[in-house]
Amino acid sequence: MASMFGSFGNLFASGPKLNYDVDKDFDVRAFGVWRHARARSKDNGDVVSVFTFVGDAQRDAQRLAIARHGVKRLKTLRHPNVLLMLDTMEIENGNEITIHIVTEAVTPLEVHLRDVPHGTQQREEYLTLGLREIATAVAFLSNDCRLVHGGVGMAAVVVTERLDWKLHGFDLCSELDSIGQGIHGDAKLIRGAFLVPDQYKPEEFRRGDWVSIPEGPSWAIDAWGLGCLIQEVFRGEGLRGTDQLREIDCIPQALLKDYQRLLGSQPARRYNPKKLIENAAWSANKLIETITFISTLALKDSIEKERFFGHLPRVLETLAKPPVEKKIMPMLSDALNFNQAPHHAILPMLIAAAEVPKEKYQKIVIPTILKLYESPDKMIRLDLLEHLTRYAEYVADGQVDDPLYERMSTGFTNPDSNVREMTLKGVLQIVPRLSERVLGASLLKHLSKLQIDEDPAIRANTTICLGNIARYLSEATAKRVLLNAFTRALKDAFPPARLAGLMALEHTTQYYEPSEVSGRLLPALSPLMTDAHKDVRERSFVVAELYVESLKRHSVALERGADAAAAHVEAEQKRGHANAAKRAAGMLSWAVTMAANKIGGPDTDHTKVDLQSEALQAKSFSSSAPPPKLYGESPRTSTQNTPATSLAPSPAKAMTDAYEANRRNLQAVAEQVSSFAMDDDDDVDGWGDLDVVDPEEEAARSRLNSRTGASRLSSIPKSTSAASHESDGWGNDDDDLFEDMAAPAPKPVKPQQIGTSVGRPGGLSGARTSATVGHVGIGGVGRPPSGGS
Repeated sequence: MASMFGSFGNLFASGPKLNYDVDKDFDVRAFGVWRHARARSKDNGDVVSVFTFVGDAQRDAQRLAIARHGVKRLKTLRHPNVLLMLDTMEIENGNEITIHIVTEAVTPLEVHLRDVPHGTQQREEYLTLGLREIATAVAFLSNDCRLVHGGVGMAAVVVTERLDWKLHGFDLCSELDSIGQGIHGDAKLIRGAFLVPDQYKPEEFRRGDWVSIPEGPSWAIDAWGLGCLIQEVFRGEGLRGTDQLREIDCIPQALLKDYQRLLGSQPARRYNPKKLIENAAWSANKLIETITFISTLALKDSIEKERFFGHLPRVLETLAKPPVEKKIMPMLSDALNFNQAPHHAILPMLIAAAEVPKEKYQKIVIPTILKLYESPDKMIRLDLLEHLTRYAEYVADGQVDDPLYERMSTGFTNPDSNVREMTLKGVLQIVPRLSERVLGASLLKHLSKLQIDEDPAIRANTTICLGNIARYLSEATAKRVLLNAFTRALKDAFPPARLAGLMALEHTTQYYEPSEVSGRLLPALSPLMTDAHKDVRERSFVVAELYVESLKRHSVALERGADAAAAHVEAEQKRGHANAAKRAAGMLSWAVTMAANKIGGPDTDHTKVDLQSEALQAKSFSSSAPPPKLYGESPRTSTQNTPATSLAPSPAKAMTDAYEANRRNLQAVAEQVSSFAMDDDDDVDGWGDLDVVDPEEEAARSRLNSRTGASRLSSIPKSTSAASHESDGWGNDDDDLFEDMAAPAPKPVKPQQIGTSVGRPGGLSGARTSATVGHVGIGGVGRPPSGGS
């Protein structure tokens, strides 16, 4: 049978051809004169359904007319719960006529019910939802169109891939008034009554009382059929006789009364399907409530949407998996695509899609995600980045560089610091799949700007991020970039940023030659051994000892000759590469947690600081300016690990309260920690070969420098790169590609200099000289420079 229909068009070289490969027929009775099979388009491979009728033009004239009438009705009827026709074709071969109807891919209801588990509450909820959809279609025909379907039952219902139940089989569909003309009219319900088994016919239909039918309600015949469908659905098989309608053991108690009303013996007293839909008993389950709310999102206000999507992750856990994956998830995707759902819908969509096949995930979810990255809504971007781990693995390899990274990278330059920080953390999820071109030409440029960001948390996290991605860089790029970037971080005025630089150096030992260690790295470490911050001091000693031991081993190898020393260095680097992936895996999360506990936690004992110190005057915290977001802290409440979080009565107020609570917790340290301004001589610095002048980077520098006061800017002379190398003591004209773009702590100033600052008492004034480079800790205590003049 499959081969006959699959190649039917080939019999007629000059006639029309069915451009589909047709599979075998389903093993259940289709409605009326039709056979139902799946097919696949030869053009694009899309799966469809094909309904086929084959008859003789003379012997089957009446059936042929009924089939053509069904095609006409199906083509003109448009409703969400009516089967969608895609194409139709009629082929003549002598007296044999074949009619094909091509529709969306559907499965006969009887076949579909075999896969629905029995004896569960979730089954009952799902079946009730499906019956409600068919009742909606019948109510549309009866009340809005005054049409009589005439064959409502299991054979007339099909189910789509998205588990939408749809009505078809409109061969007998007739106007109510035309039925009253009886056999003298053209109502197909009368001429094709023999196609409907007797158990699906009410008494007036069975005895052919055509005159009385128009005198009753328009839904009388189809209400009876709807009652038969309820019996079939909960039995799981088709009706074999009218007596089975009296068996009510399988009918849920909530539907029993409505079921009996539908099967009333008097047509005028049969239940209107429209009232059936409005009955609260039909919608008193979570599945129907969820589907109904999503279907009517356009009518809901923002508070209702926020509350609904806040509870939805928990509700999804109680629903059956097939409706969640095949129905709710595509509905959420469509709502987000058409901008009907708020950003709160992103997490429920990802939860609903967690176990769908990869091919379907890439077809439905990923296009939605990529489109949402183009949205200017900040909250949408934050939710996408926060839940990146849920969908990153499903992005096809060819889409990681572009469009995913290209759209994500716009967050690096976002004015909101939360977006910049989340982008920084999120990019780690896709770095292993980025091409070397993107890593070197784009990502490193963004990181170079973020290491001079005005937000101290971002500066620190940038160093951690760079340490994590080091193993994905080419050997040449890593050696050219890493040491310069990490030694820059050691001079940052924010203690966790210095600590991040130390951690990164500790985990990337394999990239530095012994000469670089002794000439640049160790001199950069020495000032931190007297740092005001205890964690920084302790870590600097650990890192220094690590590299000193490495130099000792190299010294021993040198005694055996240059070749032995080179072999020793190569072996050390291989050993470092072998351990890099394991050591770097938890670096970022550990650093952020550590810093948040040490600095941003509400119970931290904070040392009293000198508010007139030069370090803290670098940024003003007035009543009009919010306190800085400290390292590792975020005002947004994460739901990544708690998708079933219960919302307060007002979700909007709950989010606001959470943000205010964070602000109160951070207020104690707002006066201690600040993002310090960059010295003006940093304008000549850059990361490796990433020396292209970028207007955004220049703007970032200007914003930082503007915080230090006009007098400071006018008094700091421009320094050449050569002078910078001499003053640092570890610069190299060929290799110091990052140079000193960090925010080194200003040197202690004399009392008479403090009074000359513009706009702030005790402001910062005077230039940093190449002979004296001081270091100021979080308490604003100056220390002697690490090197002599």
